[in-house]
Amino acid sequence: MLNRTYRAMLLKILLVGSFGLITISYANGLERIRWKAQHTFNVPQAIQDVEEFVENVKTMSEGKISFRLYKPNALVPNSEMWEAVTDEQLDVAISAPIFYATKIPAINFFAGVPFGPGFVEHTAWMRYGGGQELKDEIYAEKGLKALNCALIPPDTGGWFKKRYKSVEELKGIKIRMLGLGAKVMEKLGAKTILLSFADINPAFEKGKIDAAEFANPYFDLFGGFYKSANFNYYPGWHSQSQLIEVVINKKTWDGLSKAAKTIIETSCNALYFRVFVTYNILNMDAMHKLKSKGVTFVKWKKSELNIIEKAWNEVAEEMSSEDPLFAKVYTKYKAFREKYAIWGDRAFLK
Repeated sequence: MLNRTYRAMLLKILLVGSFGLITISYANGLERIRWKAQHTFNVPQAIQDVEEFVENVKTMSEGKISFRLYKPNALVPNSEMWEAVTDEQLDVAISAPIFYATKIPAINFFAGVPFGPGFVEHTAWMRYGGGQELKDEIYAEKGLKALNCALIPPDTGGWFKKRYKSVEELKGIKIRMLGLGAKVMEKLGAKTILLSFADINPAFEKGKIDAAEFANPYFDLFGGFYKSANFNYYPGWHSQSQLIEVVINKKTWDGLSKAAKTIIETSCNALYFRVFVTYNILNMDAMHKLKSKGVTFVKWKKSELNIIEKAWNEVAEEMSSEDPLFAKVYTKYKAFREKYAIWGDRAFLK
């Protein structure tokens, strides 16, 4: 069995080789850190991903940096994790920014946005297109520092009790949805309802909803939504990517040594790529299982997607006129995408 020191050095070599990062110095002076971290996940693979990140940090720091993980709502309500980190009641929050986008809608542009970019373009926008600087600015005002640790593949377009052939038929339906996608659905005439993961199937059974959107096929299979609705729509126009982040108090982060920061950032980078690839495999397997259970996969026609996208553009302009911060981020996000299009629209097979 590999001893701890050898395992730490091997992990360092693998991570540096994979990402071209600077060599991490295992100086004897690396500070000892013990942090309480709460996450928001209840699906096995997502929990495993969080545990992998924590273990990598511990291994690379030779045990000097460690997190004590707590389950959702264990220390503070999930909806109050940001505030708890700001107030130093909690050291680390591991979550998705979309949960806080109801308070700061501009955050959506760093996570899942209607008709938004996929993995490559999203990563380029965040790391080299100005997205990270905007995000850092917004989070700093809350006394926070957020590290992007995973980018999850597209959500499905939702689960429906009935099959719809046109967007026009969605008028009046009740659908569980959140974020900017919900605003688009409302623009199209649907009524959106916010429900927790555990409340979706009961709401279907009681007739409170006609449809529900949650996540990608792996998560949806785990949730058993196929038991309540047989028609699974594609593509997930409302969220082509979803970010998972590690949120730390900014003063605490700024006070860390360069070595400690690099270890944590490197562990995030390792997870970032691995998660995206893993979930593509998990989603493939999940869709085969869903098909065997009688689920019908439905793909929106391009003409119908054009109608939905038109509604999104209207929502974006309306929100920009009401929210200066949203307008600021949307303008820069849109400018990046328009610039990227000269390459992105031509380079990849559709």
